[in-house]
Amino acid sequence: MLRPYITLAKNILVSNLKRLDFPYKLTYALTYRCNYRCKTCNIWQKRPVHELSLKEIQQFFRKSPDFSWIDLTGGEVFLRKDFVDIVEVVLSSCTKLVLLHFPTNGYLIDKIVTAVQKIMTWRPEKLIITVSMDGDETVNDEVRGIKGGWRRQIETFKQLHTIPGVKVVLGMTLSAYNADQVEVAFQAAKRECDWLEYEDFHINIAHVSGHYYGNDDQDPYQGCRETLVEEVKKYMRHRGIPLHPVAFLEREYLKRVERYLQTGKTPVRCHSLKSSCFLDPFGNVYPCGMYSRVVGSLRESDYDLSRIWNSEKCRQLQKEIWAYQCPQCWTPCEAYQSILGSLLRRDHASE
Repeated sequence: MLRPYITLAKNILVSNLKRLDFPYKLTYALTYRCNYRCKTCNIWQKRPVHELSLKEIQQFFRKSPDFSWIDLTGGEVFLRKDFVDIVEVVLSSCTKLVLLHFPTNGYLIDKIVTAVQKIMTWRPEKLIITVSMDGDETVNDEVRGIKGGWRRQIETFKQLHTIPGVKVVLGMTLSAYNADQVEVAFQAAKRECDWLEYEDFHINIAHVSGHYYGNDDQDPYQGCRETLVEEVKKYMRHRGIPLHPVAFLEREYLKRVERYLQTGKTPVRCHSLKSSCFLDPFGNVYPCGMYSRVVGSLRESDYDLSRIWNSEKCRQLQKEIWAYQCPQCWTPCEAYQSILGSLLRRDHASE
């Protein structure tokens, strides 16, 4: 259907000119449950109590169905026993949805593959799944804290690759623990998956967050900023000229990593609360995954996001973010819609 794509294009265009009446992108952390022990993230230490129930999630999406792009994340999303039911709610409620994305650590091979096969029977417009991988077998299992994790991640990637209609990629988060390991990680994966191309292997840089990762006492780039910049440049040379919209967004994101690492300032004016927002497992709405300012609670707003989005508190906080009065980050979760929202103007940090 063309209508969802037209709606998305319209929202992107309007976001270049003004704040949207409703966000077209939602990042929803379904759970903080996690069966890994990553060094760069402390989500696994959190107690996942009083998460939104399936009934509450149904109420939310029934009253807030106008998203074009949804990221369902965690924690590990497949640790929610009702994950497939949640996806069904999303797909049946959000008739304008163009893109559904979720990451997985890939450990629960059979559960993940079976769930994705079921999801594909509902024919989502576009489904992208990222299987996390932070190095070759040795480095990955050291960074992610689970022996045997890499083997299971690769097996999940292989099996998801065989499901028609699914776009599955490997995702590597760069930090001081693996800054110089991009090519090593790619070649290790390619030995197991001979079809693998750089287009199937995505990279980003680690971040800190108090309310999300619980790691705001860390410096993920300590002693490795120059290495990170060089690794990103080499990776971009491998990727070449972008030939589709997602590749374009990735390249625009990676082009600005160096500036972010040098200045610590968001390279493009942030569109959090202008085009997008973040929802935690308990129904709290934040600007994004990095900024620990609660905008409102779904449970206190009759599960209607528009009541929070159109509040004076939300509008004022968006103005502060636009003026760089926030923690400053450069994560794809926020960068992509910020890049799309600055196509018609120079919304750069140097202004």
